[in-house]
Amino acid sequence: MKKRIINLIKIALFAAVVLACIVVAATVVRRKESNDKYADFFTQAEKGNIDVLFMGSSHMINGVNPASLYKDYGITSYNMGGHGSVMQATYWELIEALDYCSPKWVVVDAYMLEKNYQYLDVMNENTPQEDIDTSIDQLHLNMDCWPLNRLKLAAISDLIQDKEIRKEFLFDFIVYHDRWNELTKEDYQVLSGQNASNKLLGGELRYEVELKPSTSPDPAEGEQLSEHTVGQEYLMKIIDECQRRGIGVLVTYLPFCPTTEDKIAANSAGVVAGMYDVPYINMLGLGIIDVYTDLNDTGHLNALGAKKVTDYLGNWLVATGDLEDHRGQAGYEYYDECAARYAEDMRNFSGSVNNLYSQLELLNFGDVGSVVYFNQGSGSFADASVKELVAQITGTDKIKILSDGPYIMINDAGSGNVYEASGEEALSGVATAMGTMVYQPVEQRFRFLYAQENEEVNYLYDDDHIWYDIQVITYDKNSGEVLSHKYYRSYGSKYRED
Repeated sequence: MKKRIINLIKIALFAAVVLACIVVAATVVRRKESNDKYADFFTQAEKGNIDVLFMGSSHMINGVNPASLYKDYGITSYNMGGHGSVMQATYWELIEALDYCSPKWVVVDAYMLEKNYQYLDVMNENTPQEDIDTSIDQLHLNMDCWPLNRLKLAAISDLIQDKEIRKEFLFDFIVYHDRWNELTKEDYQVLSGQNASNKLLGGELRYEVELKPSTSPDPAEGEQLSEHTVGQEYLMKIIDECQRRGIGVLVTYLPFCPTTEDKIAANSAGVVAGMYDVPYINMLGLGIIDVYTDLNDTGHLNALGAKKVTDYLGNWLVATGDLEDHRGQAGYEYYDECAARYAEDMRNFSGSVNNLYSQLELLNFGDVGSVVYFNQGSGSFADASVKELVAQITGTDKIKILSDGPYIMINDAGSGNVYEASGEEALSGVATAMGTMVYQPVEQRFRFLYAQENEEVNYLYDDDHIWYDIQVITYDKNSGEVLSHKYYRSYGSKYRED
């Protein structure tokens, strides 16, 4: 009998060790994107710190920046958006989130409202398998972070028809077990509790500039979707759930380059919102963004576009949402940290990015002082996107009417003063954090830009870069310390950085 008991104990211990090994292996090989995106959500939700949830697809991820929202308005939020998330996926992510927090407002973007299929692994009859595979893969970002329980079982059963594919979401070791050759140091750090996070509280920023935005005809005024779609049904469920819990709902349609069908879907989103008497903001026609400067591609906002949309929603929430400004309050230190880190990252990135369009985009944030110089004959004078990006910094059309240079812009972000000169115009006694600046054109390859306090340093002349027609200088807006000096050469509408 004693021997039997010992054997049972040994079997139990062996089973426990095997189970522990499986759990450890599953934790290591699991893709970390979902955990990274939502790590701060769980922490802040547990503290009761989240006042606003932003829900939707990649339009929302790239379109609203919670760190910027907190920095400028003191509103605590989390961006729950998922890449490729149709309305039913957004609904279930909201239901999962509400199991952890009780926000005062939910902002849900209605992109893809026209989608009329229930299951992500089936879609429509003629949907290419590649699109189905992508949709299933994208759903992992939304779902991997949530624990296996009844709620997750219900969500996966509602979103996925194939029982074998369902298993991949309920027991994700099935789909990730062969990632051993992809593992990095970060994959193992999770065992010691070192969870990464993006510090943007669920948001993601893009930094390219779409140079050829597309346009599509407008539909008939007030035209709506011709059928009641699954997307509409789940938007209604989202609003229903929020109203049942006493949560304010704002429906949006964030800006991008919409097709005619997108515009019709946007009209229909307004109708659904009206049925429930909740506010709706269709941003497609409000002029919030400039499609020539604020898009990463035709479907997504870049960081500058996200800043404009975030500011618009911040002002709306301050005016309408009855939300508290938590900046500097005890218990919200992590939000303060994320806001400071965001500002520091933007400051550093403004000088380190190696793309003229992206750098001009970042200079629009005003986190650093800057000098932008285009020499005579520069191809930038025939580039509408470059001109528009500079014009947004200056607030004037001076550069937009030029067909040739030279042209200089000094944006002293600390004081808020902007100075411009073109052709033979000079600047004198310009007060900046760098000093009292003087600019004087002399000849095509030789210009003066120096501080009266140190006339020996000519910022616009360098023997090694004499043939570079574009210079961008960034400096600390308070101390005047030069942070970076970039040189670019234009080749038509293309630019090479040194």
